[in-house]
Amino acid sequence: MLRRIVGIVSFACLLAPALAFSQALNPIKWEFSYNEIDDKNGEILLKAKMDPDWHIYSQLQTGDGPLPTVFTFVKTPDYDLNGSVVEPDPERKHDPTFDVDVAQFEKEAVFVQKVKRSNRKDFVIMGEVECMSCNNMMCLPPRTYKFTLKVPQNELK
Repeated sequence: MLRRIVGIVSFACLLAPALAFSQALNPIKWEFSYNEIDDKNGEILLKAKMDPDWHIYSQLQTGDGPLPTVFTFVKTPDYDLNGSVVEPDPERKHDPTFDVDVAQFEKEAVFVQKVKRSNRKDFVIMGEVECMSCNNMMCLPPRTYKFTLKVPQNELK
């Protein structure tokens, strides 16, 4: 019985630091905001800030390499998406880890989704971003970042 307890405690001691490390490692920080353009149009700004030496991948990343960044928006009657998410020009290079050409962002990237309002009342836009982050030593599993934006009542005429 004592041997079993020692085994369980030893396993827990080995597992705890690994879990703590994976939970503590969050090299990508996201900021979400809404910018009103005119009385019927606005834009969602999705800003990623990467820790030094970390990067995320373009929405257009294809092939057998890293996973692309994916944006999802909850549809409501209050707004319509106007086109797709626009991203800045990514850095393109060959990644020896995946042995493929990649399109990636380092330091900071601001993605923009244009929206068309259906009314002037205040409403909420909800969605999520899923992205994979890597540095030159490792990649983390894809992580999902949820957001909720409050869009104020439109006072413009």
